[in-house]
Amino acid sequence: MHLFKVLNFFLIMISSFLKTFQQINDPKILRALGLATTFTLLSIFLAVSLGAVLMDNLLDFFSSTLQSWLGSGESWFRGFAQFLGGSLILVISYFFFAGIHGAFVGIFIDDILDAVHRKHYPEEPWQKAPAMMQSIIFSGRILVMTLALNLLASPILILGWFIPPLGLSLQIILNSYLLGKEYGQLVEFRIPQNQPSLPAPKYFTNGMVASLIWIVPFLNLLAPILLAGSVLHTRLRLEKV
Repeated sequence: MHLFKVLNFFLIMISSFLKTFQQINDPKILRALGLATTFTLLSIFLAVSLGAVLMDNLLDFFSSTLQSWLGSGESWFRGFAQFLGGSLILVISYFFFAGIHGAFVGIFIDDILDAVHRKHYPEEPWQKAPAMMQSIIFSGRILVMTLALNLLASPILILGWFIPPLGLSLQIILNSYLLGKEYGQLVEFRIPQNQPSLPAPKYFTNGMVASLIWIVPFLNLLAPILLAGSVLHTRLRLEKV
C-alpha cells in the first residue's frame, strides 16, 4: 500500500511538470520568464563587471610592488589576474544561478500560479495574490538563503570540480531543499487555510526534479517556471486522491 502511494505521487509529480511545460507559451508565464531571466543575466553581468573593477583597483594598489618584482612582465601578470578573477566570478555565478534565477521568478510567481489555476483549476478556492512588496520580500529571502547556503558549502562545491559527483550532488540537494521549500510556501499562501497543508518533503521532491532540469543548458531557464507550476498541480491533485 505504501509503495502504491509513493508510485502514485511520483506519477502525479511527473505529469505536473509535463502539464506546466505544455502551458509554457501562456503570455503571463512567458512574461514572468522573460523578466526573471533578464534580471538574472543583468545581475551576473553586474557582478562580473564589479569584480573586474575591484580586481583592477587592487592591482593598481599593488602596481609599484608588482613592477619591482616582475618588471616588464607586470602587464602580462595584470591581464592574467584579471582573466582569472573574471573566470572565478563566472564560476561562482554558475553555482548561484539556480537560486538567483529562482529568486527573480519568485517575484512574478503569482502570474504563473494564476495562469495555471485559471486553466486547470478554476473551480478550486483561490486566495488573492499578495502585494508586490511581499513577493519581493519572499524572493529576497530566497536570494539571501541561496547565497548563505552556497557560501557555507563553497569549500565542498569547489572540491566538487575535482570530484564532480560530490559537488553536483550537494548543489542539487541544496537547491532542492531551498527552492522546493520556498516555492511550496508561496503556493500555500494562495490556497485557503481551511485546506490541509502538503508535507514539505513532497515539495523537496519537486525541487529535486527542478534542480536536475537546472543542469541542462537553456532548459534550465524554464526550471523555476516548471517548479512553480508542478508544486501547484501536485498540491491540488493530491487533495483529490
